[in-house]
Amino acid sequence: MLFSQASPKQLIGKWTWIETSGGFAGEITSPQTEKCEVQIEFTKNKMFSEWKDKQTIYCQKYFVKIGKSIFSEKAQPIITYVSKPGAKINLILDAFEFKGKDTLILKNECHDCYTRVFVRKK
Repeated sequence: MLFSQASPKQLIGKWTWIETSGGFAGEITSPQTEKCEVQIEFTKNKMFSEWKDKQTIYCQKYFVKIGKSIFSEKAQPIITYVSKPGAKINLILDAFEFKGKDTLILKNECHDCYTRVFVRKK
């Protein structure tokens, strides 16, 4: 696999979920196994949104910083999601990388968490 250096500008756009792997059991799920469609979007205005079967799940601010990742000894870009005051949902930080220009890989910054793969929506 050829992974490219991650740039925050490459995040901008809509992405369609292809696969999730990880967790304690090391399971692999996909739209076919879960019988649902998931899409995410990162905007220039630093907003992150996620939809499951066209229903909004998340809509919140995000920012990218260079920091220490559990996946690498070198500093790399990390996505931090900013919840609204009083929100009950806080997303885990994500390290990210690209496979080619149209595949986004988000890796939760915690042990036994998940790696999600998305392709750019055209």
